[in-house]
Amino acid sequence: MSNDVNKPFVSDWPEADRARYEQHAREVFKQTAELRAASQRNHVDYGRWLIASLLAVHGGSLYAISGLWNGSRKLADTAMPALVAGAGWNLFGIGFILIAAFLAWLNFQFAERQYFKWGDPAILYRSDYWPKGDERTDPVTATLFLSAAFGLTSFGCFVAGAMSVFHALTNP
Repeated sequence: MSNDVNKPFVSDWPEADRARYEQHAREVFKQTAELRAASQRNHVDYGRWLIASLLAVHGGSLYAISGLWNGSRKLADTAMPALVAGAGWNLFGIGFILIAAFLAWLNFQFAERQYFKWGDPAILYRSDYWPKGDERTDPVTATLFLSAAFGLTSFGCFVAGAMSVFHALTNP
């Protein structure tokens, strides 16, 4: 391999190096387009399902707690603070899942931008347009993990609320 492969325009490279690069670049370009389309479909479907599920869980919990308040079952006056705490945990859970949803939306937007940047057709004839990410300031990875952390925190709020309600119902 000669020093010609260090030139950004592939047309300046020797024939064998150029053919190998062009074949590889076409495959990477095609794969990037497929990944972008799959990412769009899966992000939207999965995000919608996850957010709706957690909102339904927290909303159902609040509905159940409000039914206990209405006197369908005689509860001791000392149970009220634990029921209020259970409702509070579920309200915090709703807030955390909304933050997780926002971060998931940001993740989708950052991934879209990155795929469009990587999907530049110049990759087919310029080696300096090869896809590369900046690992130090990667917003895609950051929003992915932050969204997951807030989603898990929301689930933790559900567990804490359930424990609080259980405490209210079992301690006279």
